[in-house]
Parts: sequence; structure tokens; C-alpha cells
Amino acid sequence: MSDADKAENKLQDLGGNAKEAVGKSTENAGEKVKEAGEKVKEAGEKLKEEAGEKVKEAGEKVGEKIKEAGEKVKDVFEKK
Repeated sequence: MSDADKAENKLQDLGGNAKEAVGKSTENAGEKVKEAGEKVKEAGEKLKEEAGEKVKEAGEKVGEKIKEAGEKVKDVFEKK
């Protein structure tokens, strides 16, 4: 085997190693992106849950205030 053939084989081996490393890096990056996406989804669900509770609480408070206002209006008309 000539030196040129040896050099060509070595270059092919190095090229194969580089492709393999890029493939693994891409796979690892894909897994990290997937994990990050799952965390964002979980955070969004938690935020939605908490926001829903806050909206419910606010709705209840508004309902109470409207009821109080209605009673005050009723009292005004009953005193006349």
C-alpha cells in the first residue's frame, strides 16, 4: 500500500469520525431541546392553573362587591 493510499484511508477515517461526532452532538442537542420544551410546557400548564385560580378568586370578589352594592341601593330605596 502506497503512502498516498494510507493518507487517503486516514482522511476517510477522520472524516467518518467527524461525521459520527456531529451526529452525536446533533442527537444530544435534540434531546436537550426536547427536555427544554417539556419544561416550558410544564411551566405553561402551572401558570395556566395558577392564573385560573386567580381569575376565579377575582370573580368571586367582584360578585361580592356587586351584591354589596345591590344591597346598598336596596337600602336607599327602602328608606324613602
